[in-house]
Amino acid sequence: MKKFLVAAAACSAAAGACAQSSVQLFGVVDAAVTYTTGSGPGSTSKWQLSNSANTFSRLGFRGTEDLGGGLAAGFWLEAGLQNDTGLGFPSNTNNQASGGAAPGPLTFNRRSTVSLSGGFGELRLGRDYTPTFWNTALYDPFGTGGGIGANQIYFSGLGGLTAPTGTRASNSIGYFLPPNLGGFYGHAMFAMGENDNRSLLPGTAISNRKDGNYAGVRVGWLGGPFNVTLATGRTTYASGDLRVSNVGASYTFEQLMGLKLMGEYYTESLGAVDGKGALLGFILPIGAGEIKASYARYERDPVGNVPEPTTSKLALGYVYNLSKRTAVYATAAYLRNRNGATQALSGVVTAPNRASRGTEFGMRHTF
Repeated sequence: MKKFLVAAAACSAAAGACAQSSVQLFGVVDAAVTYTTGSGPGSTSKWQLSNSANTFSRLGFRGTEDLGGGLAAGFWLEAGLQNDTGLGFPSNTNNQASGGAAPGPLTFNRRSTVSLSGGFGELRLGRDYTPTFWNTALYDPFGTGGGIGANQIYFSGLGGLTAPTGTRASNSIGYFLPPNLGGFYGHAMFAMGENDNRSLLPGTAISNRKDGNYAGVRVGWLGGPFNVTLATGRTTYASGDLRVSNVGASYTFEQLMGLKLMGEYYTESLGAVDGKGALLGFILPIGAGEIKASYARYERDPVGNVPEPTTSKLALGYVYNLSKRTAVYATAAYLRNRNGATQALSGVVTAPNRASRGTEFGMRHTF
């Protein structure tokens, strides 16, 4: 990431500003050639140039100012980028379905915050990751990429990719514990749906003034090679609250070439419908590259005495670092449905209880 100091403009505006403030331009550009296929009656297959298969593409600006006395102010503006088409990713204004938008121009949908930090920790205001998303990102070998190896719990779950607060929340107030607590860390967030006190569900007399309000907390401990984190959160909706809880852990075996094992267990509910899932995986450094693999399983618990639709996915990938900023990668994935589930890889269609397969080859560059 290349650092750009605010030089002439800042210095001309105030004496000494150059020594106290800095701004960075940063980002990721990631693209992959992907082939996926479904199976069974009505299934499809697809070739595509996809974006963000290893790491989500983005363009951002961030900066800090030393306020003295151990205090610092900061800002962070980060926009998701679909570099295969030049489009941006949509944001959400109110943590509700009504606040969504279609992909189009760049928006600072990923993060848009101003913050104050010091010995007390950090207070952060704006749009940011929810506490319950962090475990999904940190304890998956494929991280937060959107490729065929990505976390099946996140892509299948009620509180995952398609939920307004499954990844981030707008209108949020977040607090992070300071980093000097003997390995303990934590994060709490409250976000507002911003409905007025007389707001009603359309066509009804049911109040939805609290819809889109999110509250969550995340606590963990990092000691040497071991890291464990527990998170829980709730988004309020008149039609039924979204509740998500998960626990993740990882352990790095330095004596085994730096092998890192990781896993996550996840539970959720949306009104009367429940879901649960688990993921196990590893990352193994090999020279300038790394091998990664994961197995994930997700079950939906519908209302009534009916079978639980279940999806499982096995993914295997390799990343080779050409430099500190540039890497090439390849991934293969196999997804299996049971009990009526119809999940598929990356935009194709598969029949109930059938499988989906895919491969991708890509390149990622950070700056």
